Amino acid sequence: MRSVWLPLFLYIYAVTAHALPVTVDLDAYFIGENQFINDTPLSDGPVTFDNTFTDWGGGITSWSGFAFSTVHNTTNGTWANQYAAAAPLPSAYAVAYHDAHNPPPAILFDIPAQPLSLDINNTTYTAATLRNGDGFGFARPFTTGDHYLLHLTAYNLDNQIIAATNHPLADFRDGKTHIQTNWITLDLSWMPPAVAALELTLETTDIGAWGPNTPTYAAIANLTYAYSDGSDGIAATNPAILCWADAVAHYSPGANVTTPFANPSNALGPASSGDGANGSTNVVSLGDSGSITLTFPAPITDLPGPDFAVFENAFSPDFLEFAFVEVSSDGTHFTRFPNHATDPTPIPAYPYDPMEPESYGGLAGKHLQGLGTPFDLRALKGTPGLDTKRITHVRLVDVIGDGTALDSYSNPIRDPHPTTGSGGFDLEGIGILHPLIEISTNPATPPPALPNFTTQLQHTPTLQNPTWQPAADRSAPGFYRWSLIRD
Repeated sequence: MRSVWLPLFLYIYAVTAHALPVTVDLDAYFIGENQFINDTPLSDGPVTFDNTFTDWGGGITSWSGFAFSTVHNTTNGTWANQYAAAAPLPSAYAVAYHDAHNPPPAILFDIPAQPLSLDINNTTYTAATLRNGDGFGFARPFTTGDHYLLHLTAYNLDNQIIAATNHPLADFRDGKTHIQTNWITLDLSWMPPAVAALELTLETTDIGAWGPNTPTYAAIANLTYAYSDGSDGIAATNPAILCWADAVAHYSPGANVTTPFANPSNALGPASSGDGANGSTNVVSLGDSGSITLTFPAPITDLPGPDFAVFENAFSPDFLEFAFVEVSSDGTHFTRFPNHATDPTPIPAYPYDPMEPESYGGLAGKHLQGLGTPFDLRALKGTPGLDTKRITHVRLVDVIGDGTALDSYSNPIRDPHPTTGSGGFDLEGIGILHPLIEISTNPATPPPALPNFTTQLQHTPTLQNPTWQPAADRSAPGFYRWSLIRD
């Protein structure tokens, strides 16, 4: 948080946004042209192109998913040239292959993101087969009524479909005779900023007894993406927040925090609803690289959607202060959420150089006061030593904005620097959307409890068409449950 307020006219001239949508770059894996890689997934930062490679022995191998290429052969229309796009590209690109025996090709995002655009083309092999057939009597030349479609399906962290589209790589319907042999850019900016996987499937009308006769390949390149613009924040007043942090396990402020902003109890209970002065001062500041660890009335558990939200006191979407978010299921071993910063430009605090939330993913602090940055434990599922069904501690670590703090992919993270008085990240609260309510099968065990909820014993005589009603005791035959009712 800034501790010195400057008149607006002093810095309005400095308003120059530097949004940096990211373009996936695979060039680092290649040393020249006419090379391909077909036996491993490849990643660029938080984006991974999957690959399934099988060595059958005796020199026989197969692959599906994605291969990667700098091959420029646009004349050899046979399987021997399966790694070539139908038009040259000066950079490396990916070749998708979709068969019925393996999962479809998928682009995976460590941090949910918003795809913005994708360049697509046929491969030389597929385009030639669509035009001429394969010469072996399997694939026939396309004719009236045929089509060859690329389907794109976007999934969130819970593996739910959240967007879908398709593009014809060949279209002989309605009088058309189109076979794509040039690169075309698809606009994907309409997709939500919650995409965790982008799946590619290919559909052809030339199908035989053993499945598609068309060689089901497509070439893709120059995927661009960004992160949420802040519109996905969770309001402090959202009734889906069932409880708030209620205890401080540890507070270690860094430099540039004065006494009024060093009270960790300000992080307990509900965050403000964005009511101006109170939201700007009722905080605990972490200081440069400082940290705070909080606990909760009940553990946090992983259910569909965001599981908790972290509230900072940002007064403007272009002046943001960040913190790493770490969770633990034992209070000792912590796991950090993957995070990514795409703008390496130094950001002075006074007068400040406007930022854009789209350039940051997986960091707390990118939402205005009154709105929490959501975090979904599903992103950490499978982490050794972490029980995402029972998180007991959340730790926030300030990101010092001078570029010495690095994201999960070794990129410098920049936020306004230096700040003083209330230096670094200013925490208002952490709200839980999915508390773990533990109920014992032993009737003698105390009933479950949650602040601001009343625990009620309920009874139904049958589980077939149950009629749950409040019960004073367990004397009646039938079935019982505990119910938490918001006060």
